[in-house]
Amino acid sequence: MKKKCYVLFFVVCFMQINFAQDYAVQFKIKTKSNTKTFPSFVSNKKWDGAKIVDLISTSNMGLTLESGRMAGWSVFIQPNGSWGWNIGDGKARLDYLPSELQKVNDGKWHQIAMSFYLDKKTAWLYFDEKHVAIYSLSELNLTKEHLTDNMVFSENNQFSIKEEKTGTFKIKTKENKGYLENTPDKLTVMSWNIWHGARHNGVEKGIEQAITAIKESGAELVCMQETYGSGPKISDALGTLFYYRSSNLSVHSKYPIVDTYDLYQPFRFGGVRVKMGAQLVDVFSLWIHYLPDISKMYPGESVAHILSEENKTRGSEIKDILKSLQMAAISGEKIPLIIGGDFNSPSHLDWGENMKLFHNDYVIKWPVSASMAEAGFIDSFREMAPIPRHSLGLTWSPRFHEDLQDRIDYIYYKGALNCVDAYVKGYTDSEWPSDHAAIVAKYRFK
Repeated sequence: MKKKCYVLFFVVCFMQINFAQDYAVQFKIKTKSNTKTFPSFVSNKKWDGAKIVDLISTSNMGLTLESGRMAGWSVFIQPNGSWGWNIGDGKARLDYLPSELQKVNDGKWHQIAMSFYLDKKTAWLYFDEKHVAIYSLSELNLTKEHLTDNMVFSENNQFSIKEEKTGTFKIKTKENKGYLENTPDKLTVMSWNIWHGARHNGVEKGIEQAITAIKESGAELVCMQETYGSGPKISDALGTLFYYRSSNLSVHSKYPIVDTYDLYQPFRFGGVRVKMGAQLVDVFSLWIHYLPDISKMYPGESVAHILSEENKTRGSEIKDILKSLQMAAISGEKIPLIIGGDFNSPSHLDWGENMKLFHNDYVIKWPVSASMAEAGFIDSFREMAPIPRHSLGLTWSPRFHEDLQDRIDYIYYKGALNCVDAYVKGYTDSEWPSDHAAIVAKYRFK
């Protein structure tokens, strides 16, 4: 079917992106196709006709095509009727596989667009003039040629394509579409390691349980760990903008995201700048090393040995992360700074003299929490519950009660915020879909 092309007139969107765009693609698609072969709407690599593969594992999920590893990108239709996006560098791949809430095979016109920013190592994705996802490209070895060369729109007669536009231009969007626009008095943040994509209770059941738990929290921002392929479906259901930092880390925001931070290692740290009306907030998701396994710690080890082992992994990692924040001049004074994550380490605030009876007579100044405190960060939960023996705040583990139970998940903050509430969610829930409980913190802006 011959495609019709139109000249586009559009307004510049509000996003205030202050970094150089390398390439953008925008088009409209209309189809009623129910194909299961993932045919492309537009691609700059040999995508079509490849073997269908199931990516599901502990660290990924979703049906797609084997050609996703090839260098280049593709926009296609999934068997569930929604669109999809892939990019590869010849060795590794990234896939955005949204749910049926982004369906395109209803016979109506739908806008799909993407912008690439190599200086920020990100791809920004749009559906029906709504900004739906940002993907960090830090794990791929991409060049500008991977983005711009050999692009071809489909001539499949099941698709009608119009209003094609390629090059460097502002994507046509509706300001703040689908996201909160007000400058809030309060902000609710959740941090949660959802455990292999929240699929241990069953792929469908576990993800739905995770969605329900996040909705119940009322969080406007979610710092997620072990996202592992479940992020797009969860974010669709929450109505949030999805930031993919790595297979492990993501941020889900009910407010527009206007910038991203490529700091330290993608698997362990990454964040965004969120625009809440006139208020900006920087929020990061973190996961640091799970070894040494504190839950298996046994009496008899010396404190010196425990600290030595801790500093080989998490202790050194947190110092490097804090150094990267300092070098990037991320402001925690004028613009609040929040770090939520699975720190895999207890807190020195919980292991003082007054808690020796709970910890086999150990008093330990755990280096991760100590480093956060020395850098000016406040532990939201312990600020609200300053006496540990009255409120343990255990997050490990709702599933493994035979392990040493402790608090290893945190939301830290600094800057123009006051914490007004913080609590643990899920620790006593027998149906909880994760091996970690979640932390929820509520703030007021100063």
